[in-house]
Amino acid sequence: MVGLALVAALGPAMLTLPTAAGAGSDPTAQVSVVQVLGRSWHVAPMAEMQSESGRLSSGRYMAQRQNAEIDPLRPPAVLTAKQAVRAFYAATGCRARIDTMVRSINGTYFADLVCR
Repeated sequence: MVGLALVAALGPAMLTLPTAAGAGSDPTAQVSVVQVLGRSWHVAPMAEMQSESGRLSSGRYMAQRQNAEIDPLRPPAVLTAKQAVRAFYAATGCRARIDTMVRSINGTYFADLVCR
């Protein structure tokens, strides 16, 4: 019973977005919100990799779909992996390396991006 209460209390805290670890960095400023087929996706870098121009360069990113509710008027269904690839591209302008893309148990996608 105590274990169940503990899981219920800590469950939402454990489902938060992973953020980039960096001294003095604001994690909320690094999260991009993009729309893919009527669904909101949060895309964020996993580690800060800055180029000479100050923009985030290619590296490891994560994408998490936010609104998974059932909507009868939404566009046709598309696999979430394809949606994640589109979300990576919409948020960064870089392509996801498909051979590095993995999905966690909570539906968050992780992939290395290639910017050309």
